[in-house]
This record gives sequence, C-alpha cells and structure tokens, in this order.
Amino acid sequence: MFFKSLGTFSSNPFSLYWKKRWEFQIVHMEGGIYLEAKGLGVSLRAPFLPNDNPLIAADRLILREEINRKSLYNAWKLTTHNHKLHHRRSISKKKTF
Repeated sequence: MFFKSLGTFSSNPFSLYWKKRWEFQIVHMEGGIYLEAKGLGVSLRAPFLPNDNPLIAADRLILREEINRKSLYNAWKLTTHNHKLHHRRSISKKKTF
C-alpha cells in the first residue's frame, strides 16, 4: 500500500529516519483510520485525520509518548527520593533519643 506525502509516494508500513526503532502503519479498523506505531516493546494507536500528514502525525504520536514516559519517570524518581529522605529523617530522630 502506498500513500502520497509531500508530493512523494511512501510505503505502508513506514519509518522516520530520526526514530529508527519505530515502525508506523496506517490501518483501517473499527470504522476509522488510525496511525499505529510499534517499537521499543510498545504499541501505540491514534486516530488519523484526513488532512494529516503521516510523517507529522507519526512524530506527534511518538513525542506524546516520550513526554508521558518522561513524566512518569520523573514522578517515580521524586517518590523514590522522598521515600529515602523520609527514611533518613526517621533514622536520625531515633538516634537522638
């Protein structure tokens, strides 16, 4: 299957050269058209709008996932840091008595 993007024809599935570990595919399922991304052990799907450029939509899908992962990692790191800090304070309080 081929689609036209910026005046050139691309194949389906396709990839972005700046995201080599990801593979993208435009799929028709459940009564709609979706952009599906697979890579790094994750499968993502987002609606594909008729006026969307496939390359920009693919980049936007991955960017949204990277922001989400970074946010989750930072929340986990903050929780771990706060847990260690609370543990150190409780130990220091026990030693003063």
